[in-house]
Amino acid sequence: MAISAYSSITVTFRSVFGNKRIVAGYINFANDTWPSGGVSLVGSDLGIGTIEYFMAQPTEIQWYYDYANGKLDGYLCGTAGAAQVQVKANGATLTTANVYFLAIGRGKG
Repeated sequence: MAISAYSSITVTFRSVFGNKRIVAGYINFANDTWPSGGVSLVGSDLGIGTIEYFMAQPTEIQWYYDYANGKLDGYLCGTAGAAQVQVKANGATLTTANVYFLAIGRGKG
């Protein structure tokens, strides 16, 4: 069965800076196959209204947030001079891993 969502999200801190909400923590993914197009991740999943900026700590997988579709997707580094390959396209499976993140948005808090 492919991952259709993360296993859990742990928020390690929240803050407010002006009119922005800041959330940091980690997303846990279980060992399974990655879904095509990434995993749905929206502001309400993090306890904020909208995600305006999302940064994930890179590991062997480079993490990208698709703002238009509200999805987190992973790419494997290619060989020198080659394009990165989407995790799904590679047929890769994830070992149980935490993806550490920082998100900035508006609303809720």
